[in-house]
Amino acid sequence: MLVLTLAGLGNQRGIDHGREQAAEIAKTVTALKAYLAGQGMPPGTVARRLANSPLPRVAAELTPDLWQEVTSLAHASRVPFDDVLLLVFAPDLGAYAPQDQRVEVPMGGSVVARMLPGQPKRPDPSGFGDILPPQPPTTELGQTVDLPDWARERMRVLRLGPPDAPNALVMAYPGSLGLCGANDAGLAVATNALPSAPVSAQGLGTSFIVRRLLTMTSVADAELFLTSTPAAVGRAYTIAAPDGLACFEVDSNGVARVGDAGSTGLLHTDHVLAPSAAGGASESSRARLAGLTRGTDPGILLADVLGKDVLVDGQRWSDPLHTFGAFRAIGTKLSCRFIDGASLAARRDWTRLTYS
Repeated sequence: MLVLTLAGLGNQRGIDHGREQAAEIAKTVTALKAYLAGQGMPPGTVARRLANSPLPRVAAELTPDLWQEVTSLAHASRVPFDDVLLLVFAPDLGAYAPQDQRVEVPMGGSVVARMLPGQPKRPDPSGFGDILPPQPPTTELGQTVDLPDWARERMRVLRLGPPDAPNALVMAYPGSLGLCGANDAGLAVATNALPSAPVSAQGLGTSFIVRRLLTMTSVADAELFLTSTPAAVGRAYTIAAPDGLACFEVDSNGVARVGDAGSTGLLHTDHVLAPSAAGGASESSRARLAGLTRGTDPGILLADVLGKDVLVDGQRWSDPLHTFGAFRAIGTKLSCRFIDGASLAARRDWTRLTYS
């Protein structure tokens, strides 16, 4: 599994990403453009309209450090800037065009967040007579990410070391800011698509929201950010942090919290669950949500649920997507685990990565 270590301010992170992955970024752009053309969407037209839409301006205004990362990535990779924008804003392409000209790059996923029970003082199983200290309850969050064929076998993990925020590990593809991940302050973020939700080109793109959330340390901070920041497209953001679990469904009309504030288990796939607007579930999303239900039992291995019950292969449930990758994070651990889609389908071992 390729891990890119990106430290420092946005400019340096972008330079390092662009230089190290220049060839892969160019290949990923080519694959995405071929996908768009195959869907009847001229890629040159899509790229120009995106570049001239409010989406880049909003990202530059609300997240200037991340925008510097994007511009430096494009410069260092020598990939045309409009093409890099296609990769960065791939989850948000539906936001800038009228309904009858909507550009969609489908993305999905399946998410489980749960509380793990603590443990009392107990003998060390190594047999040396030591007593292990008590462990408080903690959180665990896991997600599969489902993408079309253009992203297949392109999973990367970004190991981020910003100077003024926690270290983080983020799932990405070449040229992406990130899709989901966790930080060493015990906060993890997962995302789900909400295709039926309203959109707005005056909102912040998905990857920028994910990366900002990963600079935070609590559900409370995440909620304040999400409720005060306009979003480009509908997404559910599930947060696991030292102060608990939460899921927020966000779109251009606002934010709705799913579940109770004291929830010990949360599930989400790719349709709205908030009672005020629930509906619009595809066969795949309904089936995966049902398949996740045993994942809230802390006695069940989350790897088994993600690797079997909700795996997407382009055939189950007539779903055009494939599982791109998955990750799992436990709040008290100094590492989390990642796996690419092919390895997940083959039931291979997950890769354990430390934050620093």
